[in-house]
Amino acid sequence: MKRIHLMLPLLAFMGLGLSFLNPDYLEWSKDRTLTFADFKGKAPKSVGSAKSVNLTTVISYETQQVKGQVPKVFISNLIDRNSSWITVKKPEVLQLQQIKFDYSELYARKIRKEVAEMNKKGIKDKQKYIDVITKIAKASEVRQRNNNILMEDQPHLIKIMQKDVQDSLNIYKIYAK
Repeated sequence: MKRIHLMLPLLAFMGLGLSFLNPDYLEWSKDRTLTFADFKGKAPKSVGSAKSVNLTTVISYETQQVKGQVPKVFISNLIDRNSSWITVKKPEVLQLQQIKFDYSELYARKIRKEVAEMNKKGIKDKQKYIDVITKIAKASEVRQRNNNILMEDQPHLIKIMQKDVQDSLNIYKIYAK
């Protein structure tokens, strides 16, 4: 009986620990927009009413390289649903988060373009690819931080931003995944 009482807390702790091994990512797609259900995280208690949303975007990469060849680099644009949260469920807030996700996709496409150009030049040094990925991903993060203003009461700006990002994505459409 004592053994069961000792095992239950251990199993609960292991279950909590293993939940971090199962991240919940959503990859960007032109055919799917964000929904309120995609925001599975909980807002920190310290947030209060000052901020109503947090979207965590992730640009990830995978490399494969045969010795002496240029590397194959695969770039993904994701949101971390478990780290993303929303407290104000207004359509305008969701539209703004979609714009942020779209801008993140734009930066992923810029990375794919740079990688393709490096491949054409025959660059074999994998670290050079990682440096380019890091540089552009950091620029994306800076843009996300600078655009972390809620404009749900300014629908005309939302429309302008939507058009801007769609036009930009169109310019880089050959670098879509």
